[in-house]
Amino acid sequence: MSGSLDAHGLIEAGRGAEALPALETSSQEGDGGASHLLAILHARGAWMPKDWPRALKFLALAAEQGSAEAATELRLIGPTDDLERLFGAPERRNLHESPRVRQIDGFLTGAVCDFLIERGRGGLAPAATLERGPDGERTRTVSEHRTNSALALGLVEGGVLMALIAERIARALKVPSAVFEAPQLFHYATGQEFRPHIDYIEGAATQRIATFLVYLNDDFEGGETWFPLADLKAKPPRGGAVYFANVDLENQPDPNSLHAGTAPTRGEKWLLSQWIRDKPYTGD
Repeated sequence: MSGSLDAHGLIEAGRGAEALPALETSSQEGDGGASHLLAILHARGAWMPKDWPRALKFLALAAEQGSAEAATELRLIGPTDDLERLFGAPERRNLHESPRVRQIDGFLTGAVCDFLIERGRGGLAPAATLERGPDGERTRTVSEHRTNSALALGLVEGGVLMALIAERIARALKVPSAVFEAPQLFHYATGQEFRPHIDYIEGAATQRIATFLVYLNDDFEGGETWFPLADLKAKPPRGGAVYFANVDLENQPDPNSLHAGTAPTRGEKWLLSQWIRDKPYTGD
């Protein structure tokens, strides 16, 4: 098990290629943690070509070798013999054209939503916004403009399940998952909000062109995604997604994409958030 723990550190440090030989050896020796990491790397195409059949075989092997996390992911994913079923998404509905806002009901199952909520509990921290300082540098800052909490899911923490969700988002939007930022879980307690803001980033080398939000629960009041310039409020049912373009049809920043995460007036709100760039993302 220590081998897979050491590999975990190398992967998080961006040195996954160094970990591959040890992971393969440990997997062959029956280390479920190593097999699970190999499943994640194959699913993500990290330091190797993306290969979903091999990813799923390593995931099944990890479960057989005693990895509880792999077994849970297999249960949540369901039958793995039909990749089109795994990657497909229900039909979208057009909610608005300027900005372009779409909704997909039933994007995730209730069981997956519950799993992600539990993954978020205990790891949340005050959510930050990306602000440009007087020197032109962008820094992440916690402010009263945004009072919710967040948890970023790294490559390992997201597991094979988050890689699968990313693949579904990528296919729904017809973009490669390489342009995705790290996904985040958002939590809004009663009264917490993210006031009107835009998600595109002025002067960035790679532009944030779209935002994809999955509502992980719906047992709360309020808490809509609000587009004030469009007079539109979106609130999909549990497991449903709302996504919108942050740029116009000419790929220019669209001020009409101004939006807010309104506060729940009763209960708590959980979201899975995925920001999408126009080029492969390596960090700001």
